[in-house]
Amino acid sequence: MRTARPTRCLAALLCAAAAACTSPVELRQQVIALDGAWRVGKMEEGSFEQMLDDLRSLAAQSPDDPNRIAGLPDVLRLAIGNPSSLVRAEALRTAWALGSGLPVPDVWQQDPLDREDFNRRTARIEELVAGEQALSAETLDLARWLAGYRVVAEDVDHARLSISIAEVVLSQGLWRQDELGAAFREGLQGSAAHALDLVTLQASRDTEAVVREEALAHADRLPVDLAVLLFRDLLAREKDSAVVLAALDGIGRADEHLPADARQALLEPLADSTDVAVRVRVQGLLASASE
Repeated sequence: MRTARPTRCLAALLCAAAAACTSPVELRQQVIALDGAWRVGKMEEGSFEQMLDDLRSLAAQSPDDPNRIAGLPDVLRLAIGNPSSLVRAEALRTAWALGSGLPVPDVWQQDPLDREDFNRRTARIEELVAGEQALSAETLDLARWLAGYRVVAEDVDHARLSISIAEVVLSQGLWRQDELGAAFREGLQGSAAHALDLVTLQASRDTEAVVREEALAHADRLPVDLAVLLFRDLLAREKDSAVVLAALDGIGRADEHLPADARQALLEPLADSTDVAVRVRVQGLLASASE
């Protein structure tokens, strides 16, 4: 018998908080509606320009507004699922603007997914929040568990699960001003940052170069272990020289953060590249590392 999808048990926790979001709700609703229409083949005239304008408006929110990250899950879903590669790239750029103040963890955490246990816990917290035990010790413990849960960096389905978790944590943590809200807030920034990181990894695997290049524009801001994974996997399969050069630029920006041995392992296989621009750039990076 198949277990329920992990995201199903999270959905009900969002309902109560949706009306209280303090970010530009109308913009988010519009991009969600446009995305939904495009996925069934209905692209109205002017909707593409409207989508890009809406994303740029979301990105332009004041960095001093701590609630701007409320829109992060909606934008992240566009970054890995919208039919337009240009929108996926713009959505990822917007996501990094919304998440500009999120912390980079010192240790990259991944929690193996036991679907049965995960579903049991999320179903239980849903039941408790909807009932009269929303502030019980059990509920608070489960809220801290969910806010601290870090999905493994495997595939797009795991990235989507991370987005769903962050959506619950953000909505509850930003909206509730009680003990339960405080429990969610303990891991709020870390949960949002983890979803952003996993979506960036998936964007680096996108079929379109424009999206992969956008992911590389932010790769140096990832936790070290994830950045190394992203660079290593992309360079092992990338055929587009422009994307390879973007990766090398990212490695150059991440110079202070990447371990020397990891940096060396990323660069050396490209030292004899048949692409002159790639070869020169690699040799320059290797030379600067030896100084």
